[in-house]
Amino acid sequence: MKLVGAILILITTTIVGWEYSSRLSRRTKQIRYLKIAFEALETEMVFGMTPLPYACEKVSYQLISPLKSLFTNVAKRLKEEENSAQEIWCSSVKSWKNKTDLSEAEINILLQFGQTLGQQDLEGQRKQIRLAISYFDQEEKQAVESQQKFESMYKSLGFLGGVLIVIIML
Repeated sequence: MKLVGAILILITTTIVGWEYSSRLSRRTKQIRYLKIAFEALETEMVFGMTPLPYACEKVSYQLISPLKSLFTNVAKRLKEEENSAQEIWCSSVKSWKNKTDLSEAEINILLQFGQTLGQQDLEGQRKQIRLAISYFDQEEKQAVESQQKFESMYKSLGFLGGVLIVIIML
């Protein structure tokens, strides 16, 4: 019976370590897709002259989950609600942030971008999109560094933490 418990503890802590490790890689991937999304949004708005709800909808088709759901929700709400684009974007990001592996820094970039959404002319909006992309570039570099530094550590700590718990319990 002790052996079964020890194996279960070891498996559980190893899975937890692998999950923390995979969050790091998912965060990096999501930041890359956010950059793609903002570049596509810029193209749709500035060059395609597409209205914001339809631009967000088109961008959502190019994204993976959970980023897709953010842009889909924003597009849907912009079409249906009378609130400002700024209010819709910020409330959508706040309700969506728990579904993603992004850190607070990336969420804050999204919220800061939302503060300017619909407030400026096309050239001003383009500058804000470019600024957000440059911030995401910096965050991506930090995410890659964290991933390289901590990914194998989390995997090892999960397993070794399980071994430690098993040893203490025996």
